[in-house]
Amino acid sequence: MIKLGISAFYHDSAACLVEGNHVLAAAEEERFTGIKHDSNFPFNTINWLLESKKLKITDIDEVHWYEKPDTKDDRVKTIFNKRPIKTFFLRQRYKKDRKNNSPEALLKSIGYTGKIIYHDHHYSHAAFSYFTSPYRDAAILTVDGVGEWETTTISLGTGKHIKKLYTINFPHSLGMLYSTITAYLGFKPNEGEYKIMGLAPYGNPEVFFERLDKVLQHKSNKYTLNQKYFTWEYSDRIMFNSKLSKLLGIPPRLPEDKLTQRHKDLAAALQKIYEREFLKLVETAKKITGSDNLCLGGGCAYNGVSNSLAYKHFKSVHIPFAPSDAGSAIGACLTKHTYIKPYLGTSYRDSEIRKALKKYKGKIQYFNLSEDKLLDTVTDLLISQNIVAWFQDKMEFGARALGNRSILASPTNPDMREKLNRVIKKREGFRPFAPSVVEQEAHRFFNVKEPIPHMNQVVTAKVKFLPAATHIDGTCRVQTVTKEQNLKYYNLLQEMGRKTKIPVLLNTSFNLKDQTITISPEQAIERFISSEINFLVIHNYLIRKEKNIQK
Repeated sequence: MIKLGISAFYHDSAACLVEGNHVLAAAEEERFTGIKHDSNFPFNTINWLLESKKLKITDIDEVHWYEKPDTKDDRVKTIFNKRPIKTFFLRQRYKKDRKNNSPEALLKSIGYTGKIIYHDHHYSHAAFSYFTSPYRDAAILTVDGVGEWETTTISLGTGKHIKKLYTINFPHSLGMLYSTITAYLGFKPNEGEYKIMGLAPYGNPEVFFERLDKVLQHKSNKYTLNQKYFTWEYSDRIMFNSKLSKLLGIPPRLPEDKLTQRHKDLAAALQKIYEREFLKLVETAKKITGSDNLCLGGGCAYNGVSNSLAYKHFKSVHIPFAPSDAGSAIGACLTKHTYIKPYLGTSYRDSEIRKALKKYKGKIQYFNLSEDKLLDTVTDLLISQNIVAWFQDKMEFGARALGNRSILASPTNPDMREKLNRVIKKREGFRPFAPSVVEQEAHRFFNVKEPIPHMNQVVTAKVKFLPAATHIDGTCRVQTVTKEQNLKYYNLLQEMGRKTKIPVLLNTSFNLKDQTITISPEQAIERFISSEINFLVIHNYLIRKEKNIQK
């Protein structure tokens, strides 16, 4: 049984191939188009999946769609009917998009006329989280912007079964609230939330806490949001109105405006309110399931600070490598537990790499080294404060670079974070970087409760000599690495440990400003040449720029 899993039309469109319960390959559409968080139907990803596995579309037995379009349609039309005049033009546009985005028609256009199975949006989140976990019983909490109707669910996973126990429906949504304040602060919703998390530790949450908290109300053990401050129900362009501005007492920030302390204070208040509401949901999940294990899913499960707070109520916590909509393409296909590494994307043969290298003759020099020599040389370069782009094997699935499409640097140099943000990534200086550490040594440097293989929890640092990878509040978004997970990256960390007694590297995604993660050797070389990155490694090739290149 070969299944094609698809998520599309909101953000982070993705597709995967699954044989039985085994994931063969998966990728996000943005990697092929270069459009960050591309929401379009994943034609390019599907083409790559079929070509890479030497399949035709007629070889697909079933397509599994990550949500139920008819249920979503019910929610959209119900909301429209509440405000028929305000939503008139929005309704017309929706009708057109609904017709153009029919899964049946789009799949038929590429030759698929077989069975399509639709799953609840939040079930797809829950399935991806639970079925990739080590647990045979677990509470499952999913939190996002909105699925069909649901924005929050709590389920109980036992064996092969997932039973939903608790829901909160649109327009009451923690995800939408977080995205709204993201937009209010001048960042792009469904993308800039990471920036708000990084900005929050620079602020004082008490400045805006009481004012922002007024948008929330509580009935029983469920939160509600006062819709008089928001426009979600009748606008797809602006998420808030003048009443929110009056409540907060500061005007919305434009993207080009300077960030002030008040903006940082608002980010801090948002994060504090989110953490409080998240912990209430975690406590509820514990009470109604009785499990010691928690699985987290939905886009809000990328909030690493909140994730780590879940240990107040659970002994063990699992967050998959892509908890947002992209991962739901995989979750929709799973029916039982399976171990999945995040390295599911494109890979390249040595002959393809050599061809790409030869194309840039005169601009680069490259050396094919043995693995031992490569690791020895790269660690020396990193210790000497060089920045190294690291391109290996299969591309990661999800928002995190986990050692195959990474930019690496020493975490001990206090100037390295500023250099990476300002010179390499060309992004805001408050954005933090993550440390990778060999799993068995993680407890020496960080307050970890259990392994964090997918870089999705924020913990405090035990030491002060990792300033480039430690945020202003003393926290780090850690990735723990084992040889089973990623042998070559593990060996690189081990070599760093052997030479410096610190088996830790600063790890950020291999992309530059406004780019998606690097997909191919040719793209890797292009980005290397156009940046201030010192060295590039592709498989066992060590690459440097020709000395006569003008910078």
